[in-house]
Amino acid sequence: MKNLFILLAFSISTPALAEATFDLSGNIEGQLRNSKNNEKAKSDLAQDWNNANFYLLYGNLNGKIEVGDSRVEANWFVRYSESDLYNPPPSVLGNRDPYIATQIFTFPNKLVARDIFKLQSSNVSGNHKTETILNKFYYELDIDGDRFMVGRMYVNYGQGEIFNPINPFNQPTGLTAISQIAQGNDGLSFTYFASPEHTIQFLLLGDKSIDGYDGQIDKTLWAHGEYQASDKLQLDYVIGEDQNRQKLGGQVSYQFEESMVFSQALYQSQNVKNEPSNNLLDLLVGYDQQLTSKWHIRLESGYQKINRYASVSQFGDRFLPTEYFVALANVYEIHPLVKVSGTLINDVKSGFSYFIAKSTFSLGQNMEAEAFVFTPATKGDATNNPVQKLVTTDAGIALRAFF
Repeated sequence: MKNLFILLAFSISTPALAEATFDLSGNIEGQLRNSKNNEKAKSDLAQDWNNANFYLLYGNLNGKIEVGDSRVEANWFVRYSESDLYNPPPSVLGNRDPYIATQIFTFPNKLVARDIFKLQSSNVSGNHKTETILNKFYYELDIDGDRFMVGRMYVNYGQGEIFNPINPFNQPTGLTAISQIAQGNDGLSFTYFASPEHTIQFLLLGDKSIDGYDGQIDKTLWAHGEYQASDKLQLDYVIGEDQNRQKLGGQVSYQFEESMVFSQALYQSQNVKNEPSNNLLDLLVGYDQQLTSKWHIRLESGYQKINRYASVSQFGDRFLPTEYFVALANVYEIHPLVKVSGTLINDVKSGFSYFIAKSTFSLGQNMEAEAFVFTPATKGDATNNPVQKLVTTDAGIALRAFF
């Protein structure tokens, strides 16, 4: 299958390259954070550490070649992280896996959501982890006004920034310190422009990395449609089979002059292979407004039915450690070069809440620095959601550059 990419790239290596357009861009970011462990994680989940420093360096290099109606685009992602949390002291049974907190610090730690081609390397050695991933590499062709894609691609849609249930192919990172990251998906895409108002994207994706893989490609057959009912009203729908569940959902969004309201719903059946599972339901309502020229707010509230068969050892595809939640995010520009933001998310059922504060400083046209704090403001009752016990208290700084 890897030879397919070589053939696709070679197919545009013709005299037409003289008329090609090239684009190269990227970013690099370094982070330092100090983390304090949750007492419940130590006592109940064997995460026996107190305080730790975590160092992170990552970046993207994105290239695009366009010739006429076709184009090839690739993104190379590299991430290096270092912490003693990668190297727990051995137990009487032998060596142990890295502490779970390392998954939170690098969320999303899975940079390919639907994987066939690999095109990646990951290695944990001692107190550090190195990852290099080609998380985007596709060929795209416009055919009579429609669009065909093959390879590893990003799938971006949905208005949710903290929770975006109708899109299982690109996890939102609104609750992490990670930015400029998207997840790749291997397969085929065909976008049909039915009318100026109605667009349908059909996806055929594969995944070799789900639990229980024994050689088969577990398919994803998916359709996402967008219908622009008016200048202000847009309707989205999704339907298909993904991760061995049948799914059906949609989104309604309405745009006012300075604000927007939106709502999502997604139903997921039990596992179609009759493996132990329960059906799932996700609901989301949101409101977004530019209150003044300097102050922007966003409110998201929703429900995600607990997956009773999910592993406590990882956050997985359902990152929010809550069932019911209300989240309020504020961004305020106190100076053209300085922005501050604060996000509070509360699980209205358990009482768990999480607070994020950031201050971003522009250091020029292509550089910025950021200071951040992530902390559980209230611990809540984690009886029905033990993942909440894993949430740490972190403070750190980041320096990023774009080119």
